Amino acid sequence: MIPLPGFDEGGQPHVVVERVQLDGSRRKVPRGFGGGRNFGDRKKHADDLNGDIDFVLSDVAARTPTLGIDPKLILVVETLASTQSVAEEANWQRSGLRIVDTSSTKRVVAFSDDPAMSLFLTRLEAYSVGPKNGQSSATHEAFFDNIDNVRPYGPQDRLGVELQTVLRQADRDDEITVDVEVWYPGDIATAESWLTLIGDAISSASGVVHDSFSSEASGLALMRISAKAGIVRQLLNVDLVAKVEVLPDSLTINASPSEVSADTVADLPVPDEASPLVGIIDSGVVANHPLLRGCVVEAVTTSTWIEDGADRHGHGTAVASILARGSLDGQISSNDWDAPPFRVMSVRVLDENAQIPPYRLAERELTDAAIYLAQQGVKVINLSLGDLNSMIVGNRAPSIAALLDALSRSLNVVFVVPTGNVAPREYAGQFDESLAVDYPLRMLESPNARLLDPAPAATALTVSSLVSPLKPLPLGTVPLGKPAWPSPVSRIGPGIGDAIKPELCAPAGTMGQDQESYVLVEPDELQIAVADGRLNSTGVITHDFGSSLAAPHVSRVAALVASKYPRASGNLIRALTLQSAEPVPLDFLSPSNTFTEGASASEGRRFVGYGQASSLRSAESAIRDTVLIAESEVPVDGVHLYAVPVPEAFFTRKRASRGMTVTLSFDPLVRARRMDYLSTRLKFEVVRGLPADEVIELFLSEAEDSAAGRRVKIHNRRGLKVSGIPTQKRIAMEPSQTVRSLGANQLARKTWQNSLPRFNDFPNDFFVVVQSLNRWAPSTSMQAYALTVRLWVDEKLPPIYEEVRTKVSSARIRARGRVQTR
Repeated sequence: MIPLPGFDEGGQPHVVVERVQLDGSRRKVPRGFGGGRNFGDRKKHADDLNGDIDFVLSDVAARTPTLGIDPKLILVVETLASTQSVAEEANWQRSGLRIVDTSSTKRVVAFSDDPAMSLFLTRLEAYSVGPKNGQSSATHEAFFDNIDNVRPYGPQDRLGVELQTVLRQADRDDEITVDVEVWYPGDIATAESWLTLIGDAISSASGVVHDSFSSEASGLALMRISAKAGIVRQLLNVDLVAKVEVLPDSLTINASPSEVSADTVADLPVPDEASPLVGIIDSGVVANHPLLRGCVVEAVTTSTWIEDGADRHGHGTAVASILARGSLDGQISSNDWDAPPFRVMSVRVLDENAQIPPYRLAERELTDAAIYLAQQGVKVINLSLGDLNSMIVGNRAPSIAALLDALSRSLNVVFVVPTGNVAPREYAGQFDESLAVDYPLRMLESPNARLLDPAPAATALTVSSLVSPLKPLPLGTVPLGKPAWPSPVSRIGPGIGDAIKPELCAPAGTMGQDQESYVLVEPDELQIAVADGRLNSTGVITHDFGSSLAAPHVSRVAALVASKYPRASGNLIRALTLQSAEPVPLDFLSPSNTFTEGASASEGRRFVGYGQASSLRSAESAIRDTVLIAESEVPVDGVHLYAVPVPEAFFTRKRASRGMTVTLSFDPLVRARRMDYLSTRLKFEVVRGLPADEVIELFLSEAEDSAAGRRVKIHNRRGLKVSGIPTQKRIAMEPSQTVRSLGANQLARKTWQNSLPRFNDFPNDFFVVVQSLNRWAPSTSMQAYALTVRLWVDEKLPPIYEEVRTKVSSARIRARGRVQTR
């Protein structure tokens, strides 16, 4: 990777910046419900909904217990839009219903403890009467006007895609092992009682409950059972059940036969005994492998169903070799090996078939493994796994993704995960001569190339794979893609709620195509070198490709940050890893002229995110490349303000590049099966040429002077609006705030080719505003976050590091002096 000009002198510590001590709650904006009604005839619409409710109630009344479990009143409300009036849980609670799923943008699933739905029908009757006392809208109109229809939640809603195929072919007495998701009703005690109720029913029907798992933090209630196909079919009629699916497929390793002997890689340098740890949860590792000897501190298992931590499949060893050694190809060819900067700690959760043991839930095994690693002091965990049966659909968070988000918050760790792999046959259609250059466009058009669980996890750093530098190929073979293009096997985003996913990318190989037959081939020249940990292998190094091998490259960058800043939170590690990303050219979309420049960038991010992570500037600043860092906690609906000095080089009148990159990472509460998956959304804006109090006026109606411990009222005397800030004072960064703020890992860039204007009558500082927008977090909660600001100039301009560091230090001293004199 080629760094920006002038970035050749590193070794400087990042600069800690403190926020301006004036903050408070954001200005409350009344929520509207749009212009016009969806249903002009309120009475008719109410009658239609009454008819739907009658059908739902009669359906429940007519049914008998299934597997001894009484029917429960559960209904699906189809909505016209994902409006606040429908998604807001308080509206449903006031109607006597408990929401259990709003993950679809046009569907709400709720329980009613009242078999007659009295409260709901009473409110519906009030709506049907129309406006009263001269009002323009009917009572509860915003709520009912966006409800299209109501229906029961039935067996087809619960039936997994793969299970449907299995049941179609199974006889009644064939035994099937399935994963069962039970509705999470909002409290852990009720969820566990429902798990017990279903478990007892399965046992009474001669089935076996292998495992059950519940998580209040992620809103999950799960179980793994084995039962006859006839019993599984009955389970699809149990109202407490949300989903039933067969077990996920196993991981595959496409490795070729080994061609490098152990003698070739003997006596390699090993990490220092004090080197930091990086964790891996996978199929275990071969700890005495020549590439890993001296690098693996521990290879264990936390599962009672796996005998030890040794790798008997090969996947974990391949991943661990990249974690420890980085890219192997150059080191093999030169026989010049770097000393690993980290030690590896491995927890095995996969058996010899690269599957979670058949009698344990993946969520439980991963939780136990992550807790163990965190207890050993590991801050970065590589999880190159994916559920091949769980592709992201709509807005729903897959179960492992939700679990990782809960664990990253509770354990203060960073998970690095791959996008998951996809075979070109699943999205490409006909293999022809254009496939090698237009496969990215085919991926965009196919619904089969979306992210696999846990890649959508909001707080995890999700990594896609790129085509590696190309080597000479066998005659008649062409590569799919070009160097730095997305790999044709790497899945694409977006994530939950259209969040930018993946965030990062790294080289991990591609496939080839025969020029005559168009058949896809996998020559070693298009893959990357990894350690061969397969049983009975004849050598020590093999070749493979895929997003599983891209993730450990990013884990290395994150681990470097963690080693440099041992007290850093998971948020700061993620923010600095993200800050190191170098943009990837989007020329892989050039075969199509259907994209505008803006749309092309948006579509490109679905493949490569914010760019390729680099260790070059993740943990250190340079004289022309300075990173400011901050960590804090912002209250619900709060605003924090940071003053970032503008270096003199930014004002130098010379045709030369200079720029700014801002990253923001946070770890909100989450809950699966909710439209608002994140409890809190944070966003940032950058402005300059305005006084600090005026900036506050733009975002606040009330602020807290935390230094003095008192609250102050700031009057908006000027009637200012953020949208009214002149363009030269409001920094328009890419991607836009509305796009980047959908995720928990955010980055935005701005580059100037000419000097910035100087404001003689106003401060010239950049002001970075961090704003909290509450969704469903408790009103007293605080949201932790990390912020980084990178300022850089090219080699034509003067250095900036010492100037920025000195100005930040002086501002900190002045602020503390003001506090002491109060």
